[in-house]
Amino acid sequence: MKENIFYLEDRGGMWIYHFFVLNLGGLYFILNENYNVRGSPNTSKLLESNKIVNEPSNKKIQFPIKIYMINILPFQREAFEMIKDKFELVEDLSKIPDYEIVSIYGETCETTPYGDHPTLIFPFLRNLFLEKMNFDIIPSKRIYITRKQSETQHNGCLKRSILNEKDLYEKLSKYGFEYIQLENYNTHDKIKLFMESEVIISSHSSALTLLLFANKNTKIIEILNKGELGFPNNHYQNISSHLGLNYNRFSDISEDIYGNFNLDCNKFEEYLLKFL
Repeated sequence: MKENIFYLEDRGGMWIYHFFVLNLGGLYFILNENYNVRGSPNTSKLLESNKIVNEPSNKKIQFPIKIYMINILPFQREAFEMIKDKFELVEDLSKIPDYEIVSIYGETCETTPYGDHPTLIFPFLRNLFLEKMNFDIIPSKRIYITRKQSETQHNGCLKRSILNEKDLYEKLSKYGFEYIQLENYNTHDKIKLFMESEVIISSHSSALTLLLFANKNTKIIEILNKGELGFPNNHYQNISSHLGLNYNRFSDISEDIYGNFNLDCNKFEEYLLKFL
């Protein structure tokens, strides 16, 4: 019998939000046997078209479900490692003797750039990963997430960064905040960090996708006004709204076209003290 392999198309999965929401959101549809979300099969030139089907021939779901993606990055592989009891990542189709590709694009974005099914996708993703964290978490950390290496993800262009970050962290250190560079954490530890933090501060950053896994008692402060020119910026407010998180926005700033800004640290300190 042919192996059922479900294909999650790339969709810019190098970005954390795209990967978790737009790629892994497709896993919800697979588990609920909704195989034709877009209304037509994927005909990617990267795949053999004669192997693409709209629905699996074998209707019975067998775990772990095989998932095929391309251009896999380390953080994506780490995420699949956490959920391997349900979903097995396939990176090389040539090792499978006989298979069919079931077309699953992922979460759709026809009505909003943040995803069309947040009430379904966000709780699903949260539960999918948090059920692997089999220990009690009492949120106690206070963290500030830096974007000081954002230019490595944007062709050398610094984006959505606090230009006087050193001044800000001098203020934050008085209140026990840790300076966090998420690139230094693996996926499991990133999720754990968000679970165990009581206060999270960040400018608009894809790192805040991990609010999907934040403790419900966590206080979130996103520093954002208009943001980067032409760039939608309600991703993390949207996640928080649908998951019932304590989201707050400090907007007394003026960004350049790339979303960078200097922060009045005294004003921000006054704002922060309301949450401590």
